[in-house]
Amino acid sequence: MPPASTATPSPSASPKLDVLTDRLGPPMTNLTGTCPSPGRTVDQLNPATLPRSTWRLASAGTEEGELDQATVTPDGTLWALRGRGPTQRPVRWTGSSWQDLPAFPAGKDPLVRLGAAAADLAWVIVQSGSPDDSPANYVVSTWDGRAWRSRPVDLGVPPVSGEELAAQGAWVLLGDRAMRWSGTAWQTAPLHSYSDKLSGSTEDPWVIASPDPDEEMKIQLSRWTDQGWQAVPFPDGMTLPPGTEAIHPDKPSTRIAGVARTGPEEFWVVGTYSWGEHEPVDQEDVMVSRSVLMRNVAGRWSCWWGPAGDQPDPFVDAVADGRGGLWAATGLGMLWHLSDGRWTRERAPVDKGVPVIRDLAGSPGGAIYALGGIGSGPWDEDIRPALWRLEP
Repeated sequence: MPPASTATPSPSASPKLDVLTDRLGPPMTNLTGTCPSPGRTVDQLNPATLPRSTWRLASAGTEEGELDQATVTPDGTLWALRGRGPTQRPVRWTGSSWQDLPAFPAGKDPLVRLGAAAADLAWVIVQSGSPDDSPANYVVSTWDGRAWRSRPVDLGVPPVSGEELAAQGAWVLLGDRAMRWSGTAWQTAPLHSYSDKLSGSTEDPWVIASPDPDEEMKIQLSRWTDQGWQAVPFPDGMTLPPGTEAIHPDKPSTRIAGVARTGPEEFWVVGTYSWGEHEPVDQEDVMVSRSVLMRNVAGRWSCWWGPAGDQPDPFVDAVADGRGGLWAATGLGMLWHLSDGRWTRERAPVDKGVPVIRDLAGSPGGAIYALGGIGSGPWDEDIRPALWRLEP
């Protein structure tokens, strides 16, 4: 593990709140390209399946729960939450095992989100009280290299629910505002909309908002620039498959799972396109989805679609592989790799059971981690924590 530093001030010791910027950045306006959906049985992804995985199972726990909310800091330290619901606890990877940090101040509130900036600087944020309370009161528990220190902090933002909180690296999302730990203070910047997921890294962050069929929300993806958060509109012409009749034809939705930058002017978005329709035999309402991969090169979009179905295995995250390609993961343990323009996929290796992946994380040294658990069946809730590692 990297040696602990003593030079980084703790965010719990300095409640100062600075303004990173008070404005939104100009939207990307030079986007071109259309992405019409092909026939529902068409599979434009069609990756080659490798018979043997290049990943290795680095850790498999015996207790109930899973690993999630991975953060790799600039010094190479991997942090995560282990457990489930109120039992989740922050843990730190030593390179061979997970380290439980001593005397974590557990309370009646579940952990909400985990962020970290170094081996000796991490924090979890819990909302204290009801989301209807005003002003919002958050408890920030900070690991300063020696102990956890907790204090209520008024972060200057309106109340939000746990679904509207996110953290990764030195960034935290609180509703329609983003915060970044600068090393001496929390800095704030406005977002285009209430958001619930961060992708990328501290240096290259992306903010993702889930689609809401009841809201006319258009901005689901933003990237950070020196001028603020810049809206990244989706490609035009994302349509239902030909001949498909949706229950709500005006409200199909695209849910983004992750963003990976693969070059100075290139990034990929992985996600799922969903709509409601009547089942052809019994005419019951069903949700149908298909995976979609969106590539942007110098402002130009192109898309690839998977086949439609009512029991998909959706993407959950994506990270750059450091060599101009990317890795993407699905919930049921499939790891997809884009390299030299070719897609392959492989299943996360297990000794026994079914792999479940919740998150991916890349490290500065080139290693890539997949976090989740191992269950006895595809949808079994009896799951134990698991970590997979891909060597650089």
